[in-house]
Amino acid sequence: MVVSRQEGVQLEVNHGGQQLEQVQSFKFLGSYKTATGDCSKDIKIQAALARQKATELTNIWKDRNIKKVLKVRVMKQMMWAVFLHGAEGWTIKKSDKDRIEALEMWCWRKMLGVSWREHRTNKSILEELGVERELMAKVVKLKLQYFGHVARGSAGQLALTVPEGSMEGTRCQGKPRRQWINDIEDWTGYKYIQLKEMSVDREQWRKKIRERSAAVANPRRRKAD
Repeated sequence: MVVSRQEGVQLEVNHGGQQLEQVQSFKFLGSYKTATGDCSKDIKIQAALARQKATELTNIWKDRNIKKVLKVRVMKQMMWAVFLHGAEGWTIKKSDKDRIEALEMWCWRKMLGVSWREHRTNKSILEELGVERELMAKVVKLKLQYFGHVARGSAGQLALTVPEGSMEGTRCQGKPRRQWINDIEDWTGYKYIQLKEMSVDREQWRKKIRERSAAVANPRRRKAD
C-alpha cells in the first residue's frame, strides 16, 4: 500500500521472487487501513460487527425475566467492546460521528424491540432505559488516553511521527484531509504543543480526559432528537 500526496503512484515490490500486490486498503490486527488514511470504512465495518453481535443476542433482549439494567450492562460490555476495537487510531469526521451516535441508538432500540416505524424519539428511548449517550464519549476517552501515552514518549519515538511528522512535497489543492491530531485539538481546545506539555502531568491529563469525555456525552446544546 502506498501513502502519498499524489494519486495513482505505482510501485513494484518483490519478495522471494514474487511481486506483491499493491492495494488501497488491507486488514491489520482487526482494523482496516487505507492509503488515504480515511477511517470511515473501518468504522462502518466495526459498526456492522456490533450490530451482528446485538442481533445474535436477540433471545436475551426478548427475555422478560432479565432486568433491563442487566441487559444494558450486557450491551455495553459486549457490543461496545466489539465496536471500539482500534478506536484509538480513528480520525473522526462529522459523518463518522453521526454514524457512531446512530449505532448507539440502534442498539438501544434493538434491545427494547422498538421499531423505527413506531416514531419514538431517541430521548424517550434513553429515558426508558435510564441511560445517556456515551458511545462517542468512549471514543473520545480512548483517543485522549492514547494521545497522552504517545505524547509522553511511552509508545516510543516512532509513534511520535504521527502527530509530529510531515510528508515531503507540496500540499494538493483544496481542503486538507482531516488528521488524527485534529480530533484531539478540537475536543480539548488546545494546540499540539500545549497538549504535549499538559500530558506530562498524568493526573492533570486524566482530569482533562474526564472533562472532555463528559462534555461530549452531555453537550450543553444538543439538537432535539
